[in-house]
Amino acid sequence: MVKTHRILMFMVFLLLGMLITLQFRGVINTSEGNISVKEMASRLEAEEAEGRKLLEELNNLEAEWSQLLDNIGSRQQDPEIMELIRQRDYEYFRAGLTNVRGDGIIITMQDAQTAGDMNIEDYIIHDADITGILNELRSNGAEAISINGERILGTSKLVCAGPTIFLNKSRYPPPYVIKAIGDPDTLYNAIDQLSNVAIMRIYGIRVDIRKEYDMVIEKYRLYESIDEWLSSLEVVSE
Repeated sequence: MVKTHRILMFMVFLLLGMLITLQFRGVINTSEGNISVKEMASRLEAEEAEGRKLLEELNNLEAEWSQLLDNIGSRQQDPEIMELIRQRDYEYFRAGLTNVRGDGIIITMQDAQTAGDMNIEDYIIHDADITGILNELRSNGAEAISINGERILGTSKLVCAGPTIFLNKSRYPPPYVIKAIGDPDTLYNAIDQLSNVAIMRIYGIRVDIRKEYDMVIEKYRLYESIDEWLSSLEVVSE
């Protein structure tokens, strides 16, 4: 009896779910049918403008808040307050939430131009190739690292997506430009002598390294702009 009751309840909920789904699709189709492409484009532009305005206001509020804390630290010579601000700045730095300026290196990685008769997988850059370089940079004292302008965090993870990579919330195609702030000589020698880099070069993958002085690695962006969010969307067809 209990088993029969459960079966009946399952069938009722299944039919109810199907009815709700059909009704929802009907509402969507009706709504889309009454809106012209021009009107939809106009609405999208309005939402983009509103998003840019809100993001600008948010950035201004964050700047004002940061300036307020700095003013408190400069006016109040209380050792406890100064120590709290120092700890805040350090933790922000560790979390990648501050811009970092200094000397370092820039690594540019590009897939091989041709695979010849060999496996194509050997001629493109994989997430493991980049991860190996990132680990080497960290172990040699890199204070801040970015890839294609995206700040690398302690929680950042690279994932292969065909010929591209996913980093944090964004997809990036090659070339991959890795910036690292630290001792330029130490970082340069560590990457140039890395066995993984030597193997990539054998297969024709370009790994160009150069020392750079007084460069800036920007902080991790907590909020995406509307343009960045839209650019990450992919067009699919039914």
